[in-house]
Amino acid sequence: METSHIAPITSDDVQRLENVLDDTPTRGVTRRALIGRAAATAAIVSAGAPAMALARSPSSQISQVVDTAVTAEALAVTYLTGLIEHASQTGVSKFVDVLKAANAAEYDHYKALVSLGAKPITTTFWAPDAFFKPGAPFKVLELAETLFVDAYLIATTAFASAGKSDLARYAGEIGGVEAQHLALVRFARNELPDDRAFQGYAIKDIGGIVAALETAGVGFGKPGAMPGKFYSFTPPPASALVAINNNSPM
Repeated sequence: METSHIAPITSDDVQRLENVLDDTPTRGVTRRALIGRAAATAAIVSAGAPAMALARSPSSQISQVVDTAVTAEALAVTYLTGLIEHASQTGVSKFVDVLKAANAAEYDHYKALVSLGAKPITTTFWAPDAFFKPGAPFKVLELAETLFVDAYLIATTAFASAGKSDLARYAGEIGGVEAQHLALVRFARNELPDDRAFQGYAIKDIGGIVAALETAGVGFGKPGAMPGKFYSFTPPPASALVAINNNSPM
């Protein structure tokens, strides 16, 4: 089939589609789906190469970065959902609405990365029993959010080096939210005022993020070093989320 004369979808095309739908009586879910699909296509095209192809290239640093990032997001959703669903036992009841908002954001990150071609390395995680004991969750979350901020700095650097400015910006957008989560966790631990002018960039390789989480006791598809059990990622129930804004990369 000849495709050389088919023009790619641009952000202007997405705006025109939205304008037409504004004047057309369509169901909200259909309207959102059409715009979402068009916007995702435009974002992939504007990145300079199909993100799906990038994420599927075994030798690509971008593949390793995005696949690790989406795995970390699945881990975050799995852990946060567990904390929320057992808030009274885990001692997080005071901050459960904040955790629901964080969970919604992490799930949006997961969905956005998947839409760009990322594939989780695993969706089964070993979590130590100690992670769920009262007094432990916010300490665990502070470590995790610190690593997640670092991971998106790694991603921003990798995308920028590859000339993928849109993907670098997406990583910056997500990293900014992870830093917000870090500040909220520090508040929950009574550690404010904050302690830095710049985020730390201690780990400069995405494999180091995985290693740090494993050192903390997490197992990716295999048992960790501490007593615990396996948890599987699933889309979180509505009861573990709250509505938040800016649900996809800008």
